[in-house]
Formats: sequence, structure tokens, C-alpha cells
Amino acid sequence: MTNQFHEANRRRWDAGSESWARRADLSGTWRECHRNPSLALHDAELRWFGDVAGKNVAVLGSGDNKVVFALSGMGAKVTSIDISWQQLIVARHRAAELGLHVEFVQADVVDMSMFNDAVYDVVYTGGHVAHWVSDLNRYYAEAARILKPKGLLIVKEYHPIRHMWHPFLNLSRVSSNCLHQGVNYFERGPYRSEVAPEVLPVMPGGLEQFIFHWTVADYITAISSSGCKLIHLEEFDDSQESWETTPLAGLPASILFIGRRCG
Repeated sequence: MTNQFHEANRRRWDAGSESWARRADLSGTWRECHRNPSLALHDAELRWFGDVAGKNVAVLGSGDNKVVFALSGMGAKVTSIDISWQQLIVARHRAAELGLHVEFVQADVVDMSMFNDAVYDVVYTGGHVAHWVSDLNRYYAEAARILKPKGLLIVKEYHPIRHMWHPFLNLSRVSSNCLHQGVNYFERGPYRSEVAPEVLPVMPGGLEQFIFHWTVADYITAISSSGCKLIHLEEFDDSQESWETTPLAGLPASILFIGRRCG
């Protein structure tokens, strides 16, 4: 069944892929990730991957594919999965330019029925994926399903505490000088807005998008009920990102969950 929220978000990202690619070209990071994984993955994440050479790794909501390129450079056999075909087209061209062998698959992370059970040694999803997803339980249940027994589910997300102040959820509460609470911490959404194709900065426009706000407890519950045992939880980084339009330094920027597939 088509998910109306995800379809709107797919159209939003397809439309925004060109501007997102231009932004990535300006930084140039994607060209170096396969040689320097720390450009795409924090040390807190890298220590859980360990030696992934020869292992099957899936990256869900792969977006700009910097993590995909980093893992491929580390020797993993990587499958890049994203809902936006336009994002994957960009990534496919970049992988070819870098000489990386990656499998690219368009799929909604809540329905990856094209994959068999127990295929991957590691499933990674990170950055800012979860707030585009309407059903956290199905998302992580699918991630766990395609994991081999004892395989690792690595989830790194933008911290919910920081997210609740962010203009992604409430374009009317943007300020560069002080914090304005955009949403109640316990109000999950969906938050509908009409935005311009450019993903950053977020500006009003004609494209519909839906954002969801998940609590720390939501992540823990969804991972624990997915078929994985939560074995590690970590918060890190309190710096201000260059793209953040509100003064968020001092608040935790990222949260990391590690689950191990039961069985």
C-alpha cells in the first residue's frame, strides 16, 4: 500500500536532489569519504563497524551516499537504499566516478519486501532519516528482518531534544538569535509544510512534505520490538552545525543506538 506521507516526501526529495547535489559538490566531501571514512562517520559509529571488509552492509535512507562511499572504501559490499530515485541517480554517477562497486535500490524503508530475510551482516541508518518516516516500528522491523542472526543494527539520528527546536517542524518559528520551541516533545506529528525545492535553507514553496518527531523512548521501543536487542546507547557532539539557523550549541546533536539481531 502506498504511504501518502512517504510519497509526498519522495517527490520533495526528487525535486530537491539537484540543489542537494550542488551543495555536496561545493563541499567536495563525497569525493574523499572512500579514502577517509571519518568524513562521513563519527568515531562513535566507526568503532561498531570494525573490519567490514567483505561483509554485506545495507544503508537505509542513503541520501547523499557519503556513508555508502565510506563503507565501500572500507571494503564492504554495500547496498544503498533510498526512496528517491533522483538521489540514487546522482549517487550512481558519483560511485562510478570514484570506481566504487555499490548496489543501488529504490525502496521505502517501511517496505523492503524485495529483499530476503537475513541477508546483511550490518544494517546502518543515520543522519536525518527517521523524521521523514511515519512508522518507526515498521522501519526498524524491516531493518531487523534483513539482518542475519547476531548482525548489527546501527542507528544514528539527529537528537530529538535538538529536533524539537528546529524550524524543519515549524517554519514560522525561525530565529538566528534565540531558541523558540517548535513543537511539544511528545507531539509526534505529522507536521505538514509547503517548501521550496532547496532542502537547506528551508524556505516556503510549493512542495508538500511531512516531518515526524520521535522521542528517545520511541527509538528504544521500536528497536527493542524489532527483533533486535539494544546493546548500546550513546549521545555525542554538542557543537553548532553550519546549517542550523537557531543557536543549538550545548544541546546533544546526535544519538546512537546499537541493536543486535536475536537468533
